[in-house]
Amino acid sequence: MSSKRPSEWTFKEIVEDGTNWAEYQRAYADEVTADQVKEVEKMLGCGDPSCGFATYVCLDCGQEKRVAFSCKSRVCSSCGKVHADEWAEQLSSRLWHVTHRHVTFTLPAELWPLLEVHESWRKELFGAADATLKAVMKNQAGMVVTLHPYGKDLKVNYHLHVLVTEGGMDDAGKWQPQSYLDYKSLRRVWQYEVLTRLRAVMPESLEYKRLINELFSRYANGFYVYAEPKVKDGQGIGRYIGRYLRHPAIADSRIVAYDGEAVTFRYDERVKGGKVRREQTLPVLAFMHGVIRHIPPKQFKMVRYYGLYAPRKKAAVKQLMKQIGTMLGRAVRRLSWRGRRLRDFHQDPLTCAACGATDMVLFSLTLPWAGRMITLGGWSWLFARGDLVETSPQPPATPVDPAPSSFQLTFDFPVAA
Repeated sequence: MSSKRPSEWTFKEIVEDGTNWAEYQRAYADEVTADQVKEVEKMLGCGDPSCGFATYVCLDCGQEKRVAFSCKSRVCSSCGKVHADEWAEQLSSRLWHVTHRHVTFTLPAELWPLLEVHESWRKELFGAADATLKAVMKNQAGMVVTLHPYGKDLKVNYHLHVLVTEGGMDDAGKWQPQSYLDYKSLRRVWQYEVLTRLRAVMPESLEYKRLINELFSRYANGFYVYAEPKVKDGQGIGRYIGRYLRHPAIADSRIVAYDGEAVTFRYDERVKGGKVRREQTLPVLAFMHGVIRHIPPKQFKMVRYYGLYAPRKKAAVKQLMKQIGTMLGRAVRRLSWRGRRLRDFHQDPLTCAACGATDMVLFSLTLPWAGRMITLGGWSWLFARGDLVETSPQPPATPVDPAPSSFQLTFDFPVAA
């Protein structure tokens, strides 16, 4: 363990500290999947030049700069934030400029371990949420449904975050607002849809039959549904719901202490009347498992769109919404790596440290391939893009010695406007 202060540790650094990662794989060999191992190993290589890098060059002075590739792992705190920000921007561009309601659909604890083991059962939750809202909305609404498999204390806790328009399109193609949602009906319909859909995919057994009947009788008022705040502007909607998408189960900022054997982290617990700050300490391997176990299967879609936001209806609905003037009506550009650095840190990563020029250009990519590192690009890329232009050398004014000499090129460097 290094001399870092306890609060300076990141999840990545805790995993790669000492023999933590090797010990974790031995201790949880029967519980961790191949996809989860792969995502963690991608994270461990994040920002490591040995896993590949891009080389940028300054055309004014020739200075080079290497930028290591990011991992884009589902468990990487840094890459997870980038992904969530990009998704939030994209989501904002496709949402209608109307008020939305954020609704949280919960599930009883008896179902959590079953959903963790049976991955295919989880998709039934999306259909249940869609059917529930269709039953209580008077007209066709737009829905964005996000599956969340854990709580802030890192324990398994399957629930759904749903962003739904406060209103919908009637049969005549007109927008009809609907600000009131009957939460008593929502709870009962949600319970019915979840349990009947799960019962349909469960193997026939007395144990499962008893479980379903017990959950119907024990929760006589249905499964709990939270009414979350309203969100009115498109950008705010994307930012608000974006934090529930694909980010790791814990942010580095929530790690309070690490001493080589245990990790202490903080979280906010929902209580009647508000929230209260809690702290919890876990053995380091248990803490790691609390994060890694929630990495979803590679091909499983954690976010799905229904109603007016369903992909197959996007073109037709877009035209209708344009006609009544309620579409957001703006396209959000996908930020590049350079753009994100400028936005988040107010620093241009392509400013030359040697001469101060702000137009460093991509020179080459170096990446692992078949057990070795290969480099693509180089001078040929600069010529192909027009960053460099070959010119014919002027003939010498006087005869020269015909002795052999090396071939040279001269370049005309583009001058910034």
